[in-house]
Amino acid sequence: MRLIRNIAIIAVLLVLLIAIGGFVYLRSSLPKIEGTTKLAGLDGQVEVVRDADGVPHIFAATDHDAYFALGYVHAQDRMWQLEFQRRVGAGRLSEVLGEATLDTDKFLRTLGMYRAAEAAWPALSPQSQATLQAYADGINAWLDEGHTLPLEFTILGDKPEPWTVYDSLAWQKLIAWDLGGNYDTELLRARLIQAVGAERAAQLMPAYPRDGTTILAAAQLSPQTADSLLAIDTFMQTGLNLRGLDIGSNNWVIGGSRTESGLPIVANDPHLGARIPSIWYLAEIQGDKVHAVGATFPGLPAVVIGHNEDIAWGVTNLGPDVQDLYLERINPKNLNQYEVNGEWADMTIVEEPIVVKGEDKPILWAARSTRHGPLISDVSGSAAMPAAMRWTALDDADTTMDAFLNINYATNWDEFVAAMQFYIAPSQNFVFADRDGNIGYFGPGHIPIRAKGNGMLPVPGWTDDYEWEGWIPFEDLPQAFNPEAGFIATANNRVVPKSYPYFITNEWTPPYRAQRIVEMIEDMSSNGEKISVDDVAAMQADQRSAQARELLPLLLKVEPANERQAEALSYLQDWDGTTPTTSIATSIYQAWLMHLGQIILEDDLHGDLYDEFASRHHATFLNNILTDPDTVWCDNYLSAPVETCADIAQQALGRALDDLQERMGKNMSKWEWGQIHRTQYPHNPFSKVPALKRFFHREIPNGGDKYTVNVAPVDYSKPYLQFHVPSYREIIDMSDFAGSLFMHTTGQSGNVLSPHYDDLIARHQAVEYLPMNFGRQAAGGSNLVLRPK
Repeated sequence: MRLIRNIAIIAVLLVLLIAIGGFVYLRSSLPKIEGTTKLAGLDGQVEVVRDADGVPHIFAATDHDAYFALGYVHAQDRMWQLEFQRRVGAGRLSEVLGEATLDTDKFLRTLGMYRAAEAAWPALSPQSQATLQAYADGINAWLDEGHTLPLEFTILGDKPEPWTVYDSLAWQKLIAWDLGGNYDTELLRARLIQAVGAERAAQLMPAYPRDGTTILAAAQLSPQTADSLLAIDTFMQTGLNLRGLDIGSNNWVIGGSRTESGLPIVANDPHLGARIPSIWYLAEIQGDKVHAVGATFPGLPAVVIGHNEDIAWGVTNLGPDVQDLYLERINPKNLNQYEVNGEWADMTIVEEPIVVKGEDKPILWAARSTRHGPLISDVSGSAAMPAAMRWTALDDADTTMDAFLNINYATNWDEFVAAMQFYIAPSQNFVFADRDGNIGYFGPGHIPIRAKGNGMLPVPGWTDDYEWEGWIPFEDLPQAFNPEAGFIATANNRVVPKSYPYFITNEWTPPYRAQRIVEMIEDMSSNGEKISVDDVAAMQADQRSAQARELLPLLLKVEPANERQAEALSYLQDWDGTTPTTSIATSIYQAWLMHLGQIILEDDLHGDLYDEFASRHHATFLNNILTDPDTVWCDNYLSAPVETCADIAQQALGRALDDLQERMGKNMSKWEWGQIHRTQYPHNPFSKVPALKRFFHREIPNGGDKYTVNVAPVDYSKPYLQFHVPSYREIIDMSDFAGSLFMHTTGQSGNVLSPHYDDLIARHQAVEYLPMNFGRQAAGGSNLVLRPK
């Protein structure tokens, strides 16, 4: 017995030693943040000062070395994120994830973002090319040191290749995809027309134009093709955290006439898909000319949002319609030819071998394109009339990287506007301020002028009737400088009046957030009051829903069918639309809103079509329906007798209360919003692996809703979870850079073993901030010195 016991003890000790050794080994993947490191490729010495929250402040003698060091620290903290992003951009996920991502790779290879990145390289300025190369050299310098790689590489058996400039440009294309497309709503409109007819589809998506020719084209799009492409787009949203209806943002700039300091304040919070690690990485970079601080994208060498020594800027999504689907007629005798004005033209075909983990041979995929762009419908199988995508971000002369780098160097409004001339995609609402007190707005990018139609539905591609004829002239793009109102605010709402001579989009975001921002600015600066940085922080934290205030009176008209419904309505009687985690009224209202849409549409949209509709175009039409006495939407034709909207609203309330009771119990006083409304921070790809999710995935209770300034939209496919967030917040005081603030979502590190993997989540949820330290004297913390080898 003693021998067995001793053997058992020895075995346990060995297991512990192996575990400790493994942990020590994996801990060695954490970055070196102090001491000296010698690297080939540097011109001179660089200091990387990391503060207590892991934010690096890079001080170099040359711009080359500053961008090199930015690549190096991105690799130190986010190497798996860099690797995963470039695999998405190149359509190479299946090499490490297997057959599960094969259709996604086929779609991405067909779309051809990596080919577009390679084609865009010659159009960039020599300065941008040198910057991208210096950044890539910095990443590769870290890889060449032979560090222990983050845990994801070990689990998946992956080894990163050297980083290239094309990897960076492909990620820029992916960001444009994330922010700048509506092809999926074209598909959705076509499916809705097929399901409920043109007139009712126009009511479901109110901006829809009743164009007979376009309706004909929509009818020719195969439902199977549309459904297949929508399913892939859904995976891009939910599986890769790219795109989604709730991609939006808030920004505003308040002129000195309304601020305590007498100089402008810039505020920004872009709304993107939640993920861990964060899509952003906070950093300061200083070389011999560049000196900027703010939010960077791992994969790109620029401060995307922030300030330099002279100006500050923020961005929200302008959301122009820059993606069109063209249905092509195929030659039945040669499937690689398509019709152009009565003649057959050859397609461009690129053979793309796709390596799939576990398979002996690569799959040979033919990426076909017409004059309009990639035939994205090929992924769905053989289509009698395939769909090609025209998209500005795939154009060869994409100089957007020039624009962002030039913004980092701009010193005034004229130089800022000059940088905008190079901007192609994704079009953004830029707000601007400078140290002289000027404020401005510019909406740059290539926005097409169409010969016919307005991009709302797939159109015939076999003639020139629907071709793009050019772009909105640069001088006619939306812009403002020192407006009389003394402030500029954008929240993805309409930015131009109806008299504007050019078409931008029919899919502006409802104006609820914008209205609330303007309301607060005007209230805070009325009667001689002035706005402070603290006031702006309170605005970014605001969780009062203008949409709830609008629709709530219609819910309060419901006659309660029982005591439970009466109790629920009592919580809503004096509710002002504020949505904190402790709110019971918010839980009841949000559940009612969700079930109301389901009940109204369940007899019209079958299969997955309602889910596709709800996830992309939430029922903003409800207010119109409930206030229209002649509406036919409220009657469920599958049941009798004829239902009124009051009947439907009462049924929805009953379903909502059943739903909430099942989730939170019978005691209504316990139904706090934060119990069911939880922000999700999924990890790619391990949030989808149950055994690994608990180690990599993070979540936190949250307040807010889709229409609060502190945005927190509900995912109707996974009630009542939140998958889109204010991904970054900044408040820049042009009178005092030292008093400026910023914050992002999760933490600076992508390494699950790092204390900075998730140390910002609770602070971000509470709308707290980090100091936006600027300059060597303000920077303090761990000091890593990089020297030439």
